[in-house]
Amino acid sequence: MRVDAARGRLYDAMQQLRRHWQEVDPLWTDQVRGEFEDKIGEPLNQLADEALRALERLGQIFAQARRECEGEGGCSA
Repeated sequence: MRVDAARGRLYDAMQQLRRHWQEVDPLWTDQVRGEFEDKIGEPLNQLADEALRALERLGQIFAQARRECEGEGGCSA
């Protein structure tokens, strides 16, 4: 799978999760909801954001490597 495709899938999945959370958020008002948000929701959002940034950077690195390999003489090992 290409890095940009993986990034797109993760981004879309997180957007869908956030939409669902917005639907549930006003309805779920007990203590378990707060624990869920603190222990799962926020850490998941942070990890997903970090992964998206990392995948973006990795895509840039691969694109640069491709450009360099397609230049004069190709890649040298």
